Amino acid sequence: MTRIEAAFRECKIPRLIACTVAGDPTYELSREIIRSIIDAGADILELIIPNTNPVADGPVIRYAHERAIIAGGGVETAFALIRAVREESEIPISLMTYVNPIVVRGEEKFFRDAADAGADAVLVVDMPPEEGASLLAQRRLDPIFIIAPSTPAERIRMIGSLGRGFLYLVSAPGVTGKRSHLPQDLGVRVRRVKDISRLPVAVGFGIGSAETAYEAVMAGADAVVVGSAISEAVGANPDDPTPGVANVIKTIRSGMNRV
Repeated sequence: MTRIEAAFRECKIPRLIACTVAGDPTYELSREIIRSIIDAGADILELIIPNTNPVADGPVIRYAHERAIIAGGGVETAFALIRAVREESEIPISLMTYVNPIVVRGEEKFFRDAADAGADAVLVVDMPPEEGASLLAQRRLDPIFIIAPSTPAERIRMIGSLGRGFLYLVSAPGVTGKRSHLPQDLGVRVRRVKDISRLPVAVGFGIGSAETAYEAVMAGADAVVVGSAISEAVGANPDDPTPGVANVIKTIRSGMNRV
């Protein structure tokens, strides 16, 4: 059983997936941010590899990419952080990246190095399942795939048959970023995915408050993904980001616990 499988099977309440950009705002502070995320009670860590053109991200996480890159962050930073985490924690770790760092490093080497560092899964934002044969071949890593609001049932079935770990359901059209409320049809879409696939459903894009976390859980999400609120907390106090980041995790958990 993988760490991600265990995270969902060993507890019946929804999981909290905390997402942060590797190396934001520096390697040292990024390590402290991850430690605070774990200490505050996150169940799964999603670590984003910095990218110069993160097309799926809104302005808050885009700034986090920029801060990390200015500080020298990249693939090696992400792998070094994973290795550091593994010295202290068995928290499941999912990498989020775009395809270009994989191509530059070489697909086989990238996935091997990620697994060797201690990663459990990888989500390649701009690599659809039809083109992900190399990803699927890496049996040491769970391939995580995104389901968009417009994804039809037949494609959800295909994605569910290829993915492992969990399915990442985008709450609403657009890029990452906090929202006041999640769409009213979210529950219908979560149930549609669950009717087709037995994998846990993680809802992301738009969750940054106790209220939206509550709405995601009420919609039937098996996990809630928070990212922009964490990057926002880092940007608000880059010299001492950990108190703000810990508060974000506690706030999201408070909303999840209302159910």
